[in-house]
Amino acid sequence: MDSLRGQLIIAAPTLVDPNFARSVVLIAEHTEEGAMGLVLNRPAETTVAEAVPDLAWLTPDDANVFVGGPVAETAVIVLAEFDRPELAGALVDDDLGFIGA
Repeated sequence: MDSLRGQLIIAAPTLVDPNFARSVVLIAEHTEEGAMGLVLNRPAETTVAEAVPDLAWLTPDDANVFVGGPVAETAVIVLAEFDRPELAGALVDDDLGFIGA
């Protein structure tokens, strides 16, 4: 099986599921056990500073959070570009990954 990790998938215009209609999804993990992706193009009206004050220093003052999918709606997942990829909790690509706990 070829992994789709690091690839973008774009919803077909005929997809009517409101969770994924017109969405662009980054595949963060893809193995024989399953896949996990993040919706990248659905900004919320809430800023990072409002939603997660402890992470506000990572972004510009007016940076919005994004609604990333229908699962774990109260979870916060931080996708970032790392100067030192070895510090990422998990990498999606060379220097793109998730901030670990």
